[in-house]
Amino acid sequence: MARPRAFISFQMEDRWARDFLKEHARNPGNEVEFVDYSVQNPFDSSWKTQCKLRIAQTKGTIVLIGPTTYQSEAVDWEIRETINQNHYLFGIQINSDKTHRVPDGIPSSAVIRWNFSQIATWLSTWV
Repeated sequence: MARPRAFISFQMEDRWARDFLKEHARNPGNEVEFVDYSVQNPFDSSWKTQCKLRIAQTKGTIVLIGPTTYQSEAVDWEIRETINQNHYLFGIQINSDKTHRVPDGIPSSAVIRWNFSQIATWLSTWV
């Protein structure tokens, strides 16, 4: 089975969740691959060009939803670019005890709680 490649979009303050997700994916039993393109200056024109290419190399984008994700202009741009490329998109609430505001562009039906089995199941539909 081909490994679905996913672009991870997140607010920098939530990079712990990105790191945790990537560690789960390293388990040899998981058929998941992530592309991480963290940036320091997300509004540099070369960043957008590189990000657009990275998204194009994946099947879709996972948005890690934390307390301030909905306010991030970079996350908003990545969501819009994913939609423009007609790729898959879903969000993950990163805190098990809290529900954070979902960024525009992600349907509520495409938001799940943190559960790696469920994440892997969603990604398996991308192949």
